[in-house]
Amino acid sequence: MVVYNKPEGEVVTRHDPQGRPTVFERLPALNNARWIAVGRLDVNTSGLLLVTTDGELANRLMHPSQEIEREYAVRVVGEVPPETIQRLTAGVELEDGPARFAAVKEAGGSGLNRWYAVVIREGRKREVRRLWEAVGHRVSRLIRVRFANVTLGPRLFTGHWRDLELDELHGLLALTGLPREPRPWLPRRPGRPQGKPR
Repeated sequence: MVVYNKPEGEVVTRHDPQGRPTVFERLPALNNARWIAVGRLDVNTSGLLLVTTDGELANRLMHPSQEIEREYAVRVVGEVPPETIQRLTAGVELEDGPARFAAVKEAGGSGLNRWYAVVIREGRKREVRRLWEAVGHRVSRLIRVRFANVTLGPRLFTGHWRDLELDELHGLLALTGLPREPRPWLPRRPGRPQGKPR
């Protein structure tokens, strides 16, 4: 299992009809297995993407019933009043039903651009962007920085990957109710924290 720092412009699919680059082109080659992305990130969203060869683990991590936290750094255009933050955490009606952020925290910025740290527990399509749009704010940048107990960190450069640490894996297994052993993978390169694009 690896953590990949997805750049903007890449799609989370194996083959793109429009010929755009895919995240799978940058991941390490596998023998007798295939990578499964744990959820998706939009083409214009960057940041943390978990990729595994364990289908059962991937399915459990993606299932809405797990309510696993995903944290994003989001840059929005314009000043956001406190009552708007309250709406975002209380709940906003979207076309596919009500949605809300589990948490919203100011994270700096000046002028037209303001940064916020937001947490969701669902992962519906374009949910973060749609929530902000529903309260009248356009998202100009979106970066996933955390999935459950796994964080992106400052040392994993865009377009690079790293092996999941054993404690990170154990945390994910505990969240999903899966036993620690046996799992269909082991860390492949102990001591090599980061991989370059192929």
